[in-house]
Amino acid sequence: MNSLPSFPLRAEANLPALPFAAARPALRAMAQEHELPVVDDTEASLTIEVPAFGRYRFTAEGTGTAIRVSAALPDRLHMLKEGFAEHLEHLQPGAAASLRWPDNGVASTRPPDVQFTTLLSVIPLGRSFLRIRLQAQNLSGFGDDAIHFRLLLPPAGCTDPEYPKLDAGGRTVWPKGAKTLHRPVYTARNVCTQSGLLEFDLFLHAGGRASAWAQNAAAGDKLAIAGPGGGGIPDTEEILLYADETAIPAAARILETLPPGTCGSATLLADGGAACGYPVTAPPGISLRWLDRRAGDSLGRCARAGFPQSPGAFLWFAGEKSEAQPLRAAARTAGVPPGQSYIAAYWSLP
Repeated sequence: MNSLPSFPLRAEANLPALPFAAARPALRAMAQEHELPVVDDTEASLTIEVPAFGRYRFTAEGTGTAIRVSAALPDRLHMLKEGFAEHLEHLQPGAAASLRWPDNGVASTRPPDVQFTTLLSVIPLGRSFLRIRLQAQNLSGFGDDAIHFRLLLPPAGCTDPEYPKLDAGGRTVWPKGAKTLHRPVYTARNVCTQSGLLEFDLFLHAGGRASAWAQNAAAGDKLAIAGPGGGGIPDTEEILLYADETAIPAAARILETLPPGTCGSATLLADGGAACGYPVTAPPGISLRWLDRRAGDSLGRCARAGFPQSPGAFLWFAGEKSEAQPLRAAARTAGVPPGQSYIAAYWSLP
C-alpha cells in the first residue's frame, strides 16, 4: 500500500524478551481475528492498520521486538496501547507487566478515555428501549469513525465505588473483587460536541444490570463512561446490515449516516419485528426488512444466505455470539477481505 493515513501521535516501546520471529505469526492471527488490514509484512517488520484509529508497527529489534503505536487523538492512542497490552498478555503471559511507554502520564491519574457525566433524562422509546441523555465533559473524540462507548457501572448498592486509574507503566488498572465495574457497550445515537450532550438507547431485558440501573436512575445522577471505541460508519457504496435488538441502535445510527447513494439492505430482528416500536429510517437505496424473534427467525442464518449474493458489499452484523461465529467463519471461507466486514457478538446465551 503506497499511501497511508497520517497519525501524528506516537508511542514506542521495546520488548527484548519477545522474539519478532515468534511474535509475527501470532500478531498476524490477531489482525485476522479482528479483521484488521495488514499493510506491511516482511521478515523484519509488520504493520497492522486499525481503520480510523491508528496503526501498530512491529519490527525486529536485536533478539526482541519493538512496537510503535500511532494515532490521531490522545484517547485513541491510549486505547491502542491498552489493546496491545491485552493481546500481549495472551501471547506471552506476564510480559505486559514489563511493558513501558515513555510517554506515560502520572500514575494514579484517570485514563484519558474515561470521564464522568451527569444524567439528564431517561425516556421510554418503543416497547423495550430507553433513550438516555447525558451531559459530558468532552465529546471531541465521538465522531463517525468511533460510535461506541462503555458505561462503567458499580455493583448495585455500592456506596464507595472505585474507578480505573493508570499504573506506572501507563496501563489501566480496573477495580476488582467486590468493586468490579460492569462495562457494557452502547452506541452514541446523538452527539453534540459543542454542548457536550450525548444520547444513547438501552435495550431493556430481564436480569440485565444496565437495565436495572437505567430503571432506577434519576436526573442528576453521576455516570462514568469510557470511550469512544469500536467500529464506525462503514465507508462503502453497498452494505448488507444485520442487527438484533442489542444492535438496532447502532444499525439506526449507521443508516442515518451512510454516504449518499449507498445501496443495499438492512435486516433487523426483534420480538414482534417492526412492532417493537424502535424508530428506524432506511435511506433511499437501502431496503429495510424486519424479522420476528417470536416466529423463530434466525439473523445469522439470514446473513449467511444473503452475503454471498452481493460479494462486493460491506457485511455488517451484530447479534448473539452463536450466530456471529458461524457467519465469521463463512465470510472467511468465502474470501471476504479484512476491512470489508464487521461481525460482532454483542451478547451471548448463558
